[in-house]
Amino acid sequence: MGMATGIFVVDTHVHAQRHAFKFKEKGIKPDYAKLGEGMTGQGVEVYDNSARLLYHMDRYKVDVAVIQPAFAMTNEINAEIVRNHPDRFVAMCNPVQTYLKASRGEEEWSLEAAVKELDEQLSTGLFKGIGEGIPFDPKPKRRITWEERWDQIKAFMELARKYNVPISYHTGIVNGYGGSELADGANLFNFHDWSNPLLAKDIALAYPDVTIILAHGGIQGSWHTSYWEQCMHVAACCPNVYLEAGLYWADLYEKALLDPNIGPEKMIWGTDWGASLPIQWMPGQKPATYADQSRRTGPPSHQVDLFGWALREIGKLDVPQDDLNLILGGNACEIFDIKPPHTRLFKEYLLK
Repeated sequence: MGMATGIFVVDTHVHAQRHAFKFKEKGIKPDYAKLGEGMTGQGVEVYDNSARLLYHMDRYKVDVAVIQPAFAMTNEINAEIVRNHPDRFVAMCNPVQTYLKASRGEEEWSLEAAVKELDEQLSTGLFKGIGEGIPFDPKPKRRITWEERWDQIKAFMELARKYNVPISYHTGIVNGYGGSELADGANLFNFHDWSNPLLAKDIALAYPDVTIILAHGGIQGSWHTSYWEQCMHVAACCPNVYLEAGLYWADLYEKALLDPNIGPEKMIWGTDWGASLPIQWMPGQKPATYADQSRRTGPPSHQVDLFGWALREIGKLDVPQDDLNLILGGNACEIFDIKPPHTRLFKEYLLK
């Protein structure tokens, strides 16, 4: 491999665990709707995929990765991965067991149980934040109001404040997981905070001392940019809000860099490595390539090479390398308390 893209590269959004659905053994046609059922942890095996992740990291010179929990991926496995490779990984946590018990119908989801589990995880000192997304009831019996959701969110924001860690706010809805049938009011994809990034401004203004990361930065899986525009507005308005920009194509970076209230200081690089997000191709269009699921082809069985695509896109920018270094690692080091090998690697000035 050639020269590294940045002086110290941190991917702030990876999934180091993977699901084994065994579609062939079960005689089930592989599709994203079935993949979405893995959120309940039923009929799916979750395993440590960090060896494959480390191989990709080494090939593309990614120094550190921030592990995110998702879809029945346990905090325990992530903690073990961090213990085994403390120089390569840090992890965020979520109340996974409370979520799984509610998904399986073993117990009713309760805010108190979720907060207690998350408090216990953060108290270990093994986790650097709350993610991916603010915790929720996976099987709500009715559509809740924003005021009710706000009461839930405040409880988790208080925890982030207590432990002085960042919290992620999930933005956007991926197309492939069942598509329109997941748009009714009784499922997790219809929560207000997923579908309306502008609501993050309410949270950021109420908790100005807590770092909020707009997960996916409004671009989770599509070439549509409506969520991205909303994320740009929130990041520009709120000093404590950062854009996760790893799934951006070059044009999206450029607009954020030109915004005087965003710039390189408000972006972090997070690719969603480990998610089932193949790169789609639209020759002659803008963007010509982008990450998205395709219900026509179904989920990929290979490990999608998101690092290669994402680094090519950010590499198209004609900007000072010191600015790229902030996006690719400098900001993440500050947010997640990651120690690079040397001081003064990242942009700073004596008069500021």
